[in-house]
Amino acid sequence: MRSVSRLDAPSRAATSRHPETAFPTASAISLACFRPTRLAPLARDLGHVDEAGKVLPPFRWDDNRRLNLRAKLDALYFHLYGVTDRADIRYLYSTFPIVEREETAEYGTYRSRDLALAWANALAAGNPDAAMAP
Repeated sequence: MRSVSRLDAPSRAATSRHPETAFPTASAISLACFRPTRLAPLARDLGHVDEAGKVLPPFRWDDNRRLNLRAKLDALYFHLYGVTDRADIRYLYSTFPIVEREETAEYGTYRSRDLALAWANALAAGNPDAAMAP
């Protein structure tokens, strides 16, 4: 079994040859690299470095930004796997009842699901850079 520290990740050269991997890679860096010392090797491997090769500072933890990135990634992977029907996306999110219950209690809505549906609509409309408010 391979450890996370050995996980193969797209290199900077690979993402320049395959621009469709740039958003998922950048999002993964943003979601994972918030502990400067422990995850510095991962950040370096994913290209989160300055011109001199020094690892850039970690991202500031922002719950709304992280929710938005996760929802956009979910929508992107739904799209790539051909899950485009809103009912199917709703069903998939319904398999996480604890998250649904907690988000509904705190925010009055299942924000993760609703935001992923909004991103799915944006992707289907050809607008992957739409602005979404969590």
